[in-house]
Amino acid sequence: MNKLTNTLNEMIYTDTCDNGLKIVVWHKPDFATTACLFATPYGSLDSSQKTETGELLQFPEGIAHFLEHKLFESEEGDVMNEYASMGANVNAFTSYNETVYYFDTCDENIERPLNLLLDFVQDLRISEESVEKEKGIINQELNMYLEMPDSRLIFETLKSLYKNHPIKNDIGGTCDSVNRTTKEDLMKCYALNYHPAKMTLIAVTPVEPNKIIQLIKENQAKKTFPTYSKITREFELEPLEVAKPFKTINMDVVNQKTCYGFKFNVMNQTDEQRVKTDWAFRFIFESHFTSMNPSYQTWITEHKISPYFYYETDFSRDYALALFFDEGVDEKAFGAFVQEEINTLKENGLSPSALIQLKNRSLGETLSLFNQPDEITVQYFRHQLTGVNLFETIDLIKNLTVEDCNEIIRKMDFSNFSETIIKSAK
Repeated sequence: MNKLTNTLNEMIYTDTCDNGLKIVVWHKPDFATTACLFATPYGSLDSSQKTETGELLQFPEGIAHFLEHKLFESEEGDVMNEYASMGANVNAFTSYNETVYYFDTCDENIERPLNLLLDFVQDLRISEESVEKEKGIINQELNMYLEMPDSRLIFETLKSLYKNHPIKNDIGGTCDSVNRTTKEDLMKCYALNYHPAKMTLIAVTPVEPNKIIQLIKENQAKKTFPTYSKITREFELEPLEVAKPFKTINMDVVNQKTCYGFKFNVMNQTDEQRVKTDWAFRFIFESHFTSMNPSYQTWITEHKISPYFYYETDFSRDYALALFFDEGVDEKAFGAFVQEEINTLKENGLSPSALIQLKNRSLGETLSLFNQPDEITVQYFRHQLTGVNLFETIDLIKNLTVEDCNEIIRKMDFSNFSETIIKSAK
């Protein structure tokens, strides 16, 4: 068992079970709540995978999300009801890069909910009938999101930006891909991606860490697993150009919704360089495209943007993008505005005073997460996936300079973009 002390002098304990399961226990002796997360780095981007022997496996889109649904089933009853009977909350989610199962409780005795978390996630029991029944439930969920303008706008923008990369696909897949999913697909995906050697259990708790680790090890010692075989994500080559420069979708909306998106070439960077680029973009965009910029209110007054304007950036190992959103604006004028302000950013850069303010704010927000056990578990795992852990990220933010940020933004190629609008069908 390894120990480390975080920025607030709290103790974090890490260990590994004999079967490879990684354990992290963040000790919070003055807290009343325990939050536990059990996660695998398997998400919607992993529909195409390669085994150690070189075998290429292609699964239906959305299969990671399908597995999340099925694991909440139990021969003995509903998992959510079991947690409710213990006075605990349980839930799960699937993203592009992960599937996460978690619970929180104020009960000091966490043996039952912790064992149940390990047991139901490590026990996939499904039948042909239950798989077919679940398809209808998932398809209803997918159709619901397609009828929501905001989620549809993001979905259609990603489809316009990317030709081959699976980020163009909805996390839940499509009704067609869900209907093509078989029991055999689910069992094979589960065996490959839910092996304990690939997974992590994180607990943020006032309970004695040694007790938590012992409970987990005892639980795992009673189970047998096949030999772990590494599997990697596999992608088709993604071209630099976007799939579709402009797209219009008709829906029942009052105000037209617009997204102007940039697709960046994935750079050959180390994990630390990529996370540094991500934070540089966050700081530069926040200094310019929020009320920190004195021109921001003028843009609204002159109707260049509306109060609904916002943006998102995402820099991953295998994709990078920036999206700008607004409502009730002319799409051509909005695109011209975004391009003009990007050029202004490249020319003027970030000021030292703005960087200091943004760094202090971000560090404060990060430290405030340390008071939210459920947020700690998710953020700790997500930082682990980036290859730069939570505390290394804090140091990276502290050491980021104005010169770093301005060089990164000036070198970035903004020539690949697409615009998507959703407007009234009337």
